Amino acid sequence: MTKTFILGVGAQKGGTTWLHRQLNDNNNIDLGFRKEYHVFDAIEDYERNKEGKKPKNGFREKRINKILNSHKRGTLGRNLAMGRKKSRYTSLELAFIDNVDNYFDYFDYLYLKNPEVNAVGDITPNYALLQAKTFQLIRQGLEKRGFDVKVFFLMRDPVERVWSLARMKQRNMDNEKRDQFDEFKYIEKAADNGFTSYKSQYDKTINQLEEAFDPTQIHYGFYENLFEADNYYRIKNFLDIPLKPFDSSQVFNASPKSSSLPAELNQKLVQHFKPTYDYIAQRHGDTVLKLWQGYQYL
Repeated sequence: MTKTFILGVGAQKGGTTWLHRQLNDNNNIDLGFRKEYHVFDAIEDYERNKEGKKPKNGFREKRINKILNSHKRGTLGRNLAMGRKKSRYTSLELAFIDNVDNYFDYFDYLYLKNPEVNAVGDITPNYALLQAKTFQLIRQGLEKRGFDVKVFFLMRDPVERVWSLARMKQRNMDNEKRDQFDEFKYIEKAADNGFTSYKSQYDKTINQLEEAFDPTQIHYGFYENLFEADNYYRIKNFLDIPLKPFDSSQVFNASPKSSSLPAELNQKLVQHFKPTYDYIAQRHGDTVLKLWQGYQYL
């Protein structure tokens, strides 16, 4: 049986939480102690910071601060991890960032400790922003330990993805802020925000991925048909391991729409992401033309 590593690289709001739940429901798949490990994006953040560029997420700094705060409270080194559910793995996460061999060895351990396990993995949507050299580092570290790396990149209509992000942001606010939040102003501003906008520029992610991985190692999927029965068989064939049928009735982190996106704003956003729409249409043709609403504005 092949020793498989599942690497999910996005996109954010593209169905990765649903995919994680479906995969992790299998006894032969062990995805470890969390869905998103945020190791390699944290490393790239640190490198950008050294060059005087603003960090994009600060995951490394958050973990360091957790440990420092634990030290201040006198709880560090007292074997209290079982009672600190939110921070019980902080030291391990920092160890992954400090030396990526710890990350690779951890997943090797997950595979080796249980003879039933065929696959392990990490599904971190922020990895969509990684550079090719970082993907190459991941591939080399995993293949050195005998893993066959299988990459998932799930895409969603670029405008719909940003809009869904806005609704999620609003949903997670307290009542006062939620009432004052203008999702359409947020979307318009987000299109000009490099970090948010880049996550919808799938062409850039694909180019970086394909510099590091063979195309046969990458599964490209679409949120818009992710929950259809046929998609289960596509994913099962790609992974080439036993897989329980998916529960398509389960949808996680969904953010229902309360109104329609104004046509003028939709048009503006579609034009902003036109290079991505053109690129994906060239690669996937009629499949994506029927799935993404943005094409009606091109």
